Amino acid sequence: MKKILAASCIVVASMGSAIAQNVPKASTSTESFVQMCNNKSDGAAQNYCHGFSQGVYETYLISRHPKRARPFICLDKSTATRQDYIDAFVIWTGTHTQYNQMSAADTILRYLGETYPCKK
Repeated sequence: MKKILAASCIVVASMGSAIAQNVPKASTSTESFVQMCNNKSDGAAQNYCHGFSQGVYETYLISRHPKRARPFICLDKSTATRQDYIDAFVIWTGTHTQYNQMSAADTILRYLGETYPCKK
């Protein structure tokens, strides 16, 4: 019984390192997300662009525990529209191409944190 348990542990441990090396590609990469946002003639692409970006920001707002995780995004009380924020993000990604293959959600949060940091 002990030999079977030990063998099982070795198999599981070796599988873990193999799985860790095969990191899946982001389902919505920054590059593909930006392409959709740039396609102003496609209503479905625009709806996805707006909905996805709003969803990422809303998820940040509701999932951050106010006492355990300090905020890192503090949008100002401007009159900017969602489209204004998206357009600025698209421009920002043009100079930050190292994030093209990363998750669009991660890149959106990175952009917002760098562009609209909270005062310490």
